[in-house]
Amino acid sequence: AQRGMTLIELMVGLTLGLIVVSSLLLVLAHASTRGQDLQRASIQIENGRYVAELFREDLRMAGFYGETSVAGALYTQPDPCALVPVGWNGAPLTFPAPVQGYGAADVLPCLANRRANTDALVIRHVGVDVVDPATIAGGNNQFYVQYSYCVSDVFSPRLVFSANRSDFTLKNRACSAVNNVRSYVSRIYYVADCNRCGAGGDTTPTLKRVDLVGNTLVTTPLAEGIEMLRFEYGFDVDGDGSPDSYLTALGALGPTSAWSNVVALKAHFITRSLDKVIADNIASAQDFQLGGIGAVSTPNDGYTRKAYSSAVRLVNPSAVREAQ
Repeated sequence: AQRGMTLIELMVGLTLGLIVVSSLLLVLAHASTRGQDLQRASIQIENGRYVAELFREDLRMAGFYGETSVAGALYTQPDPCALVPVGWNGAPLTFPAPVQGYGAADVLPCLANRRANTDALVIRHVGVDVVDPATIAGGNNQFYVQYSYCVSDVFSPRLVFSANRSDFTLKNRACSAVNNVRSYVSRIYYVADCNRCGAGGDTTPTLKRVDLVGNTLVTTPLAEGIEMLRFEYGFDVDGDGSPDSYLTALGALGPTSAWSNVVALKAHFITRSLDKVIADNIASAQDFQLGGIGAVSTPNDGYTRKAYSSAVRLVNPSAVREAQ
């Protein structure tokens, strides 16, 4: 005969069921937390590697001013916030410095919401792709560089730097047509306090880049969570193309007093998680040793952080010195 179950048996069964369900929920919660931690760490690592590769690629182009030899050229240190680029001349051959560094105390008015105690870096070169002057649209205010390769051409000036396509009259190597031009690239890397700034924005520190496009400075966010950015500059003192002294700013005298003598660079930066974590043992105050910069302390504010360092050789400035 069926007797059913007693109230005690029912209560014991419900209790055991609750224990099993609670254990499963606890396992799922831990798995979800670990998954979030893994995703958070993956985003930090991805952003750090992206920034390191970004600097590496752009710095290897710094000082590329076309096929014409820059041996013996003069260099200037123009204002990177100027809307009309300067520092180019054909007689004598003159270029803007391939890189220029700005420390935390240096003011650059074109860097909106710049984060305190961070550096900014200016990189200059010409574009990889050549452009037919006939295809340049009028009124775009984009500056281009043209060189003369024709032996019968008038080499005064040896180059033309202009935004007007009618100025590009120098010939190619065959002396049969107008030579191609290359676009001028001038950009500033810096860290801002926010990605989307202004009303309704955020407070996520972000690596940004300011590009000179025509006669306008255009700011582009590149990587969120970049909290600290510092640089060391390798100066070539004896002219052999190798860095002899790493400094965080220009020296007072001699070769270390000009940005044109920088042949290598060390970039140090700290990435921060985009959201806070709950576990106190994961997000805590840390001290990071950033090469010659020294120790940088970060607060216990619930965010995780990772430090990165990347050493880059400036191929174009250093190769010219090695060949001399």
